[in-house]
Amino acid sequence: MYDAVADDYCYAGTTVLQNKLDLRDAGELADFEAEVSDTRSDEEAPGGNLDFTHFKAIHHHLFQDVYHWAGEIRTVRMSKDSSMFCYPENIDSEAKKLFAKLKAGQIPPGSISRGVC
Repeated sequence: MYDAVADDYCYAGTTVLQNKLDLRDAGELADFEAEVSDTRSDEEAPGGNLDFTHFKAIHHHLFQDVYHWAGEIRTVRMSKDSSMFCYPENIDSEAKKLFAKLKAGQIPPGSISRGVC
């Protein structure tokens, strides 16, 4: 379940993210998101330089069928379950730091998970 502060991403009065299928049930949306992103992950990923721009392109590729904003930088504070996502005002600077460390070999490529910071 997602939670957002002053959020423009969720349906009013809910913690369900607005989505292209207009699913209002969190479980149905989670199932749809998992199915679609799994299918997209079997396709060839967008090419790139493993930088933030490339990361956003991959996010768009995986979630383009679910969310209109896939691949864009989030504009609200958000969490999922007990994990707080990086604050939107910090995403760009934290992403630059993270991808600089990745490029320098200070972070193994497989260790990047949900969120950028």
